Amino acid sequence: MKILILSTKMPWPPRDGGAIATMNLAMGLARNGADVTLLSMNTAKHYFPPGQIPDHIRDLINIRSVDVDTGIRPFRLLLNLLFSSRPYIAERFISKTFQLELGKCLAETSFDIIQIEGPYLGYYKQFIGKGPILALRAHNLEHRIWNLRARQEQNPIRRVYLKSLTQRIKMLEHKLLWNLDLLVPISGTDEEGFMQMGHRLQTMVCPAGLDPDDYSFSNSGEDIRLFYIGALDWAPNQEGLDWFFSKAWPEIISRWPDLVLHVAGRNSSRYFTANLPENVHAEGEIDDAIPFFSDHNVMIVPLLSGSGIRIKILEAMAMGKVVISSTIGASGLGAKDGEHLFIADSAEDYIRILENLFQKPLLIRETGQKARQFVTEKFDNFVLSKKLISFYKAQLT
Repeated sequence: MKILILSTKMPWPPRDGGAIATMNLAMGLARNGADVTLLSMNTAKHYFPPGQIPDHIRDLINIRSVDVDTGIRPFRLLLNLLFSSRPYIAERFISKTFQLELGKCLAETSFDIIQIEGPYLGYYKQFIGKGPILALRAHNLEHRIWNLRARQEQNPIRRVYLKSLTQRIKMLEHKLLWNLDLLVPISGTDEEGFMQMGHRLQTMVCPAGLDPDDYSFSNSGEDIRLFYIGALDWAPNQEGLDWFFSKAWPEIISRWPDLVLHVAGRNSSRYFTANLPENVHAEGEIDDAIPFFSDHNVMIVPLLSGSGIRIKILEAMAMGKVVISSTIGASGLGAKDGEHLFIADSAEDYIRILENLFQKPLLIRETGQKARQFVTEKFDNFVLSKKLISFYKAQLT
């Protein structure tokens, strides 16, 4: 089976959730016998020199990249707002050079499946033709993310713009559903959301997977060592941390003044423009998340808006870490509160959970063991990729 994957960003190195989800599935499909080509935009935000991709990755996947400028242009944004119904966030991914490279790929290889990683690549369907089966792998239900952001926005002008953007993205997703062959959402929650939009596509939920052997259990010790990891230039992460630092953290450190939170993520210097909150250490962007995970044992995920699956939660659980997440952050995982992780949607929830961990330190290791078992059983990348190939084969017969 020949599969072409289209991506809006270079998935190597796989540091953030989207890159990990794209790269891991591509690798999993290839290891299950598929002939995989990955055509990726190489943007300034996620730029990586193609020649530096490791040979063992290139031996498994044919990776092709196109430099694309997706920078925000205020004048183009204004024109889009006044004269277009397409969301500007999608317009930024329209590229003639990417279109031409896609044409070359299609001319060179007769693909069975073309899998687009997200709705913003739907524009390129018009250049694909009627041969291959076209599948949308939906990392998120995008309009839901933007709808939550619009509802939580305090600035009235920004709120009006975000509401308009939400409606445009919803229209884009709805239109795309009627121009595809298959839908591959990353979570059951998102599948339900797409069903509410009225599609009639053949669907398979395929969560983002991990290779359990890449993550060693490292939850040793009973002292609580708090950590957070996530891109600090992504608005949902910013608003989640803003809430946590204003509503939960002051009460936490008043009760446990020696407790420290270590925060790692891209562009942390821009987020922490003023003085750091008390007892917070900014670690900046880290090249390898595994040692950072190993040094800590309790992860916070105070996400207020989002969709899909949080890959960093899966990575933490795979290493036996205790995860304290909002309901939104844990949505789509199927994990049980109090067994595989802990749900905290208020400052009071954080206090209650931390109090329990301080009083019952063995619970840190016990919860971590159950978390790793859960991820191993439900999110093995090779197994998930094999199931997706079977789903694709069924559509070709």
